[in-house]
Amino acid sequence: MFKRIPVAVLTAVALALLIAPPAQAAGAARYVAMGSSFAAGPGIPPQRPGTPAACGRSTKNYASLVAEERGFALTDVTCSGATTANILTAGQAGQPPQIEAVTPDTRLVTVTIGGNDVGYVGSLFTYACQNTGGANCGQVDQDAVRAALATVHEKIGAVVAAVHQRAPRARVLVVDYLTIVPRTPPACDGVPLTPAQLVFEREVADRLAAATRRAARTERATLVPAAAASAHHDGCAATPWMERYATSPGRVPYHPNEAGMAAVANLITARLR
Repeated sequence: MFKRIPVAVLTAVALALLIAPPAQAAGAARYVAMGSSFAAGPGIPPQRPGTPAACGRSTKNYASLVAEERGFALTDVTCSGATTANILTAGQAGQPPQIEAVTPDTRLVTVTIGGNDVGYVGSLFTYACQNTGGANCGQVDQDAVRAALATVHEKIGAVVAAVHQRAPRARVLVVDYLTIVPRTPPACDGVPLTPAQLVFEREVADRLAAATRRAARTERATLVPAAAASAHHDGCAATPWMERYATSPGRVPYHPNEAGMAAVANLITARLR
């Protein structure tokens, strides 16, 4: 004889299934997020539990928002400070190279990478330190930055090629970097640059975006143009998608805020449609 299951129990089970997070659904498409801090979301609370603190992975980064919206099963291996080498060959923060998370059953991969290969945000921090009376600020080697920019498209392309090799059926979205500095002078207190420094940093941003676009095109990936979409939301804008240099405790200067991450997530979901 089967026992009769109370109606209240059946109702509770049905309700639990209805409200369960989409990513937990059986057969959810596997999504791997890779990249540097502009993908990880350091300083955006809450940080993802059980992951290295140095990586700064937020549960509100663009990958998490996309996974929640679309019901993907997310594996987030993004990490602040990552270079293309940290994706392909070199472990970071006690973690293996990010590419190892990509498996044949992966169906979606997003990646934001290349900025640390060319010293983009690092140069901004150096200039800000110099211009606000900081100590031991160091120097920016503009020639070295420009030399790195000349080849970074190859390094980004190698990342995309490695994803295709490991997961031939995956769709790969390459997300470029949100805009940090304004297009035209003057800068502002939140982006403390001299006019000459502003011109240089705009060059770096534009060339990095072009390199990302070139790599995506060459390696058959979809470009998500966050740089263009955020052109009027830089660190000096009325509605920035970027933390300013002088920011509240716990926040990370020159990195995306919640609005920036949400905007990138919207760009990605639009591409997926």
